[in-house]
Amino acid sequence: MCALLRGINPDTNLEETMANVTRIDWRVETGPQWWSGTDDTVKIEIWRDSTLIKRLNLEPGDTSRLDRSENTNYYWVFQDPDGLGVSVSGTVVPYSVSFPNGVNGHLKVKLVAKGDDAWEKIAIDSTVTTGQLKHVPGTIDSMKWIEDYDSFYFGQDVVLSTDSDEGYTTWTLNY
Repeated sequence: MCALLRGINPDTNLEETMANVTRIDWRVETGPQWWSGTDDTVKIEIWRDSTLIKRLNLEPGDTSRLDRSENTNYYWVFQDPDGLGVSVSGTVVPYSVSFPNGVNGHLKVKLVAKGDDAWEKIAIDSTVTTGQLKHVPGTIDSMKWIEDYDSFYFGQDVVLSTDSDEGYTTWTLNY
């Protein structure tokens, strides 16, 4: 269950749901065939509905490329582009990206092949970390940051490549 803020919209008189996403994790399982790993870059695009939030490499920096028969963990922690931190009543509040209508049906992560070296993905387990600032009962102004985690499983066997004879150029994870 996602950490959500709920409220009533005075204009529509309907309940609204807010999710503050701080981190997304992916555990990627590649196929066993000799060609299932990749030496090419795989990009990730993180979307909220039709708005691109972040574009990055699945494998950051000088890390090794995805190999065959591998289970590897990757993650993205959202960061304030200005590099500023926030504290409320002495409690550090992590930077988050708001999903006003929650994560389900609104978060999309697109995997994009950037080369013709085929990459077979057997499954991806993904965890979305959300949080909210809550008042500590019995205090005047004490607050605490409460995190929650939602797990998603994408079990489609998909081959990514810029060579259309080998697979698809992109594959979208719809949360």
